[in-house]
Amino acid sequence: MNLISKITFFFRQCLLLALILFLTDSNLLAEPTNDLENDFSKAENAEEKRAKWGTEEFKAELIKEMSSANIALFINEHLQSIKEPSRLYYKFQKESSREDNFIGNVVLNVVKVDDDNTKHITFRYLKGRNKVRFPPQIGAKGNPIFMLFFERDSRDMQRLTGGNALFFRSRIRHTIAATDVKDVQFEFNGKNYKGQEISFQPFLKTELKRRVSRYKTKKFVVTMSNDIPGFIFKIETFIKDLEDPDDMVVEKLVFQGIRTNKELREKYKKSKKGDT
Repeated sequence: MNLISKITFFFRQCLLLALILFLTDSNLLAEPTNDLENDFSKAENAEEKRAKWGTEEFKAELIKEMSSANIALFINEHLQSIKEPSRLYYKFQKESSREDNFIGNVVLNVVKVDDDNTKHITFRYLKGRNKVRFPPQIGAKGNPIFMLFFERDSRDMQRLTGGNALFFRSRIRHTIAATDVKDVQFEFNGKNYKGQEISFQPFLKTELKRRVSRYKTKKFVVTMSNDIPGFIFKIETFIKDLEDPDDMVVEKLVFQGIRTNKELREKYKKSKKGDT
């Protein structure tokens, strides 16, 4: 079976799975969780969640092959290089002309690595009034951090516009399914990296009601690299109102680094010795 046949077979399987999952409650935010605690009693299957996000059942006949963006986000095994329990750190930043600016931290905690190299994962996504709760995941091969970013973004647009988060999320999925990646280079901690970039505007060709028209040109950019632990380096959104150039919103989630749990324990032990 050649590569295209494998991808086509996988895509059809994902479509069936997506339809089943679509008929159930798909709300990632519905179940509260205790962030970095190791309670997986209500964990979601990470690959089922990723397959659901990465397929578009209603337009499947129009898409003969998966886009390179779909493959990069929803098929590639982003966490393959992580072989032991670790924490991936990200910084979230929001700049807005309408709301308060803020900077916060996001942590993806790989609690357990199974024999098949899939992961048990918990999350800490911001703090205080900006905090978003996400259920833990099991069986993860891909990095779900980009899905969490999109989920939060869809919920935030619902809060700001009165629109439906399902509509915003659906448009993001549809657009990714028709988008390709391009090669890029970027700098991180003084080192140059080769990577890939996905850039898309999910609402550009969509008729929006007046209350959400300022989001028509909203742009998403995802920067990735196999040399970055977890693959996802940066996710950005840009909003600029065409009628009011001073009305803008920029949000970024940027990878900061990775620490194994072993390294964190050693650091903690040293800090305790320094206190004595």
